[in-house]
Amino acid sequence: MKITPWFLVAAMTCSPVVFARDPLPPDEQTLTRYIDTHKEEQLQLLETLVNINSGTTNAQGVRRVGEMLRPEFERLGFHTRWAELPPAMKHAGSLVATHEGKGKGLLLIGHLDTVFPPESPFRTFTLSPDGRTATGPGVIDDKGAVVTMLYALKALGHAGLLKDVHITVVLTGDEELAAKPTSISRQTLREAAKSSDIALGFEFALSPDQLVTARRGLSEWFLSSDGKSGHSSVIFSPEAGYGAIFETARVLNAFRDALSGTAGLTLSPGIMLGGQTVSEDVQTGTGSTSGLKTVIAAKTRVHGDLRYLSDVQKNAAKKKMRGIAAIPLLQTGSELSFNDIIPVMPETEAGRQLLAQFSDISVALGGHPLQAIPAMERGGADISYIAHDVPSAIDGLGAWGSGAHTQEETLEVTSLPVVTSRTAIFIARHTGQK
Repeated sequence: MKITPWFLVAAMTCSPVVFARDPLPPDEQTLTRYIDTHKEEQLQLLETLVNINSGTTNAQGVRRVGEMLRPEFERLGFHTRWAELPPAMKHAGSLVATHEGKGKGLLLIGHLDTVFPPESPFRTFTLSPDGRTATGPGVIDDKGAVVTMLYALKALGHAGLLKDVHITVVLTGDEELAAKPTSISRQTLREAAKSSDIALGFEFALSPDQLVTARRGLSEWFLSSDGKSGHSSVIFSPEAGYGAIFETARVLNAFRDALSGTAGLTLSPGIMLGGQTVSEDVQTGTGSTSGLKTVIAAKTRVHGDLRYLSDVQKNAAKKKMRGIAAIPLLQTGSELSFNDIIPVMPETEAGRQLLAQFSDISVALGGHPLQAIPAMERGGADISYIAHDVPSAIDGLGAWGSGAHTQEETLEVTSLPVVTSRTAIFIARHTGQK
C-alpha cells in the first residue's frame, strides 16, 4: 500500500523524533534535520523494497533490490559493483559500494535477501492505521536496516561530510542462507574487512536501548546410527541388539544430560529420520525413510545445530558429544560429524568502546544510554565472518521491531529516523580520523 496523506499529517503533528539534551554541533544538527525532513521519503523507499520479493533462493529478486539501490549510492559518489558468485551456487552475490577518502576505513554491512520465498503468502508492506508500525517481509530484517545506512549517507552527503570518508558498503545477497562454501560466498566481505578499521553491522535491533557487541558461533552436526535389522519380536536379545532408533535415543538423551546445563550453549536436533533406509536433502531440509513397524530399525540420521559463546566452549562440547557417541548399545554403532558454519563474534574492548560512542550519541539525541545485548540472545550474522579481521566491530544498528522471520515481522516506524541519525553522527565524528 502507498503511504497515505493522513500518515503525513500524523507525522507532522507528533512530537519531533529527535531531541538533544545538549545542543549538537551545527553540522550534526544539519544531519538530524535532513533525516527528519526525509523520513517519509525513506519509508516510501522501504515500502518499495519490501514489496519486491527477495527470498534468498530468488536470485533475480535479490538482484532487483540491489539494482534499485545501486544508483542511490552512485549519486553520493560511491563506485558500485556486483561481486558475483559461481553460477552453481545459484545465489545473487553481493552489492559493493566504495567511497574513497581519508582516515579510518568504515565497513557497513547489510543484506538484500529475506527468508520469505516467492510463494510465501507474506508479500507486501502494510502500514498500521495509526502510522506507528509497518509489517512486511524484510521490513526490519534487513531492508529497514538498508534504508537506515542509505539515508545516513544521504544526510552526510547533504551536509558535505562525505568527501573525506573512506567507506565500503557490502550488501550480501544470501545472509539468511549463505552459499557453501562460505570461503567463496563471504570472500568479498572478508576482503572489505581487511582494509577497514571499523565494521558496522546493520542487522535489526531488538529494542531501542541495545546493540550487539558479541554473537554466538554456529555449527551443524550429523549423527548416523546403525542397528542390526531383524524381526521386532527379538529386539533386546543378545543376537538382535537394540536397533538404530534406540541407539539414537540413547545418544540424544545423553547429549541433553551432559550439555543442557552449560550456560551459553545450545544443542538442538532439528530433523531425525529412522527405519530401514534413510535419506536427507540437506539443502532443502527434507528427507525420506522406509521401513516396517515389525522390523528392527537399521538406520537413523539426525541433523542438528550447536551454538556457543567461544571456540573453547565449542570444542569442549564436541569432545563430550563424540565421547557419548563412541559407546553404543549392543549390536549398534554411531558416527558423529561436525561442520562449522558461522564463527563467534567475540566480546572485545574495542567493541565496548564503539558501544560507548553510540551510547553518547543516543543520549545527545535525547535517548537513553545503550547497553550490550547478551550474546545468548543473538545468533550469527554476516559480521561474525569478519569480526576477527577488523580492529573493532558492532552490530544491531538497524531499526527495531519484532517478529523477524515470521509473518508478524513488524517495524516500529519512529525507530527509522532515530537509528539513521545515530549512524550519520557516528560516521561524521570519524570523518578524516586516522
